[in-house]
Amino acid sequence: MGKGGHNTFIKSNDNQQSDLTSLSTLPHRLPTLSEIKLKIPSHCFRPTVRQSMSYVIKDIIYVILTFIVMYQIQNIFKYGFLFFPIYWCIQGTLYTSLFVLGHDCGHGSFSSYQLLNDIIGTILHTWILAPYYTWKLTHNKHHKNTCNIDKDEIFYPQRGIYYEPSLLDDILFWFPGIGWFYYLINGYAPRTINHFNPFESLFYSRHFIGACSSLGTYLGMCYLMYLYASSFGFINLLVYHLIPVFIFACYMVIITMLHHTEIDIPWYADSEWNNVKGQLSTIDRNYGYVHSVLHSIGTHQIHHLFTKVPHYHLEEATIHFRKAFPDLVRCNDESILFAFTRMFKIFLQQRSIEDDVLVFTYTEDDKTKILLYIAMGFSAWGDRMWNFSVGIYFISLNPTNLLSVALNGIALNLAVILFATAIGDWIDRNPRLSTLRKSLYFQNLSVAVMAVLVVIALYYQSSLPQYWMIIIQGFLIGIGMIATLSSVACKVSISKDWVVALYGSNRQNLANTNATLRRIDLISNVLAPILTGAIMAFTSRWLSAVLIAGWNVVSLGFELFLYTRVYHLAEDVLANKVSVNKSNEELTEKKKGPLRQFFTSLQGLETYASLSVFLPGLSLALLYMTVLSFDSVTRAYVIEQGLSEAFLGLLNGLGSILGIIGTIAYPFFVKCTGLVRTGIIGFWSEFSMIILCLISLFVYGTSFGPFQHLTIGSCQYYEILTKNNSTTTLIPYQCSNSKLSVLLLVIGITLNRFGLWIADLTVNQLQQERVPEKIRGRIGGTQHSLNQFFDLLRYVLIIFLPRMQQFGYHVCLSVLSVFTASLIYTIWSCSSASHLVPPAADIEMTETNVDLAQHYEVQLGEKLDYVDEDDNKI
Repeated sequence: MGKGGHNTFIKSNDNQQSDLTSLSTLPHRLPTLSEIKLKIPSHCFRPTVRQSMSYVIKDIIYVILTFIVMYQIQNIFKYGFLFFPIYWCIQGTLYTSLFVLGHDCGHGSFSSYQLLNDIIGTILHTWILAPYYTWKLTHNKHHKNTCNIDKDEIFYPQRGIYYEPSLLDDILFWFPGIGWFYYLINGYAPRTINHFNPFESLFYSRHFIGACSSLGTYLGMCYLMYLYASSFGFINLLVYHLIPVFIFACYMVIITMLHHTEIDIPWYADSEWNNVKGQLSTIDRNYGYVHSVLHSIGTHQIHHLFTKVPHYHLEEATIHFRKAFPDLVRCNDESILFAFTRMFKIFLQQRSIEDDVLVFTYTEDDKTKILLYIAMGFSAWGDRMWNFSVGIYFISLNPTNLLSVALNGIALNLAVILFATAIGDWIDRNPRLSTLRKSLYFQNLSVAVMAVLVVIALYYQSSLPQYWMIIIQGFLIGIGMIATLSSVACKVSISKDWVVALYGSNRQNLANTNATLRRIDLISNVLAPILTGAIMAFTSRWLSAVLIAGWNVVSLGFELFLYTRVYHLAEDVLANKVSVNKSNEELTEKKKGPLRQFFTSLQGLETYASLSVFLPGLSLALLYMTVLSFDSVTRAYVIEQGLSEAFLGLLNGLGSILGIIGTIAYPFFVKCTGLVRTGIIGFWSEFSMIILCLISLFVYGTSFGPFQHLTIGSCQYYEILTKNNSTTTLIPYQCSNSKLSVLLLVIGITLNRFGLWIADLTVNQLQQERVPEKIRGRIGGTQHSLNQFFDLLRYVLIIFLPRMQQFGYHVCLSVLSVFTASLIYTIWSCSSASHLVPPAADIEMTETNVDLAQHYEVQLGEKLDYVDEDDNKI
């Protein structure tokens, strides 16, 4: 491959390069090993003790000199320790060269004397903490089964094990050396082996004495390190020896993976594999300045074809091989670190394969993905900035109560409830790029206009008449409805249409894409509020509105460019869209109407209530009837109680991090306790944390009306009526610096994110497993309606109880709602409904469900879309 390329190429003798798809599809017969061997000079297969030992002596001298130079630098110069990173890299590279020489010993290409090979190999490998003999046996097994999916030793595709992003993957990416030592202890799952256990079946039967001798030498090396650490200190041992060993371990992981993992390199099932195909499924790589230092370990094809070729003849043998068989050559000259960065990600995402795969190749990571991720990052960042700020802006314009905040929340909820379905229909009827562009224009420009109105209102707040402030707030609510609906359109277009069209053909690829998009949103939810809150705290709120307006205008240009680029890169897929036919559209329009939609929703709820997962769904919906989250209402209240915007943004980010931790812990709980019990953990974990919010009503600093006479509020208000009782004036009294109450409130809100995400994921998975596939979409829509209903009910309650002193009532109702949700779920989990209906049973619809579904079809004037897993669609 040319430098910087991402595909595997054939390199011919005249330096021409062409694409290579798969060796399994080559039009001609593959040569035998004997035919390949005839093209290589015979002396390339003959090692000499003199030449091999010269490399051993030379490398040992280099290692000693490097140690002496670093030791002198540290003792002579005051800041000599700053040179340690350079020393680690050089010494780690030299340790890798020692390993390569021991590697030759393991293959018998060091000399013709097996005893000499084992002695030299044991000495060299033991110095760098590699168990020579046991590794030699597993490595030879790797060579006998190279690129055999069912028998290879390391970095093979895994059947039936689906990839889920994890913290361990990130650790192994940044510190790959950990993977080497893990491999020595546990092997590569699921075909595990312990290189330090001589009783493993591979070692015990024929090689027990050799394995014990090698491991005994290893223990001797450990004792020598103990003596060194006792005399010179463990830190000295660490910086001079152990860290270079770790650098060597990083080399091992990178080398092993990159020479067998690349785009279009085929892996074969055992039934399809043969020795020539397997050995040719390796790739040559160039290690730049250290290529010769590493004894040409990157020249890998010839090494796999003929393990008896010593390292100092690999280059010459490769030249003859490439000249004779140019169409079989695989080489990649891309920078090693760039190649590892690229392929490690692809390896993690694509290594999971189905049980019936016969030939597998890794495919290029779609360029559309990175563009899609960047575009979603721009959009998510803008959304999170505005969602965090809007409640604060409303309370700044009307600081005496939460009425405007509640009205805004109700208006946005009603807009989504009434028009979200219509937006989905509009998306279905129109071309993808056109609908997305229009949605982006409306979303970004609406937010920009609202931000400009906020700037004007805040800047001239003291001079504008009160009715103008009311008009501006009315415009903010109205334009906010447009922005919210546009945001829904963008999210539906991308997550429900574009992503499925681009990556829906591969279930695992689609799951990985969805996970990444969700991670982008969560990261934005952590960082955007922190930045916005800091700007508000250290400058002014109107200046933060200027920033939001500018961001949305600039972001609009980037998003339009990126999404358009994605569309053109995948135009053959995205342009091929099936529109709603006219007859169905006319029928739908005829059947539509507010009353019709109302009865349809009731029938959907009736169908939902007949299923075993209705009570868990109701429990999830009840979690929406709470102010105990960092929404606009709670943010406005907390800011008014004296907490800074920056501190609130920090807590909001911390809550998002705890939510992410909850999603990481969720699979662990499911594995250990089961899915149903995991929900119990989630619901009651959330409830236990919001007890702090309830306690906050009864401590110093509370503004809760019934307890003002018991505590010192942060800033309490009382009413004074004029003589004619025509006006009411709010006069503050007894302001205090006590923040205990509001701190307990926000701490409880932050901590409950962990349990909330676990409960949410549990209910969603219960629905995925137990709702009949034929009505899963209908039930999902009904669940969404339930969620929005309880969310709307929360805002209605705020309208009736809008004062700051009355916020405590909303806290009590929220705690009661979460308690009720937890209790309902627990009762359900203990009932027969949670156990009598395993995933397979709910797939078969009951007679009642069938009748309800058919009645539902008649009312809608359209047929349900029946899907069959084998035929995709009937």
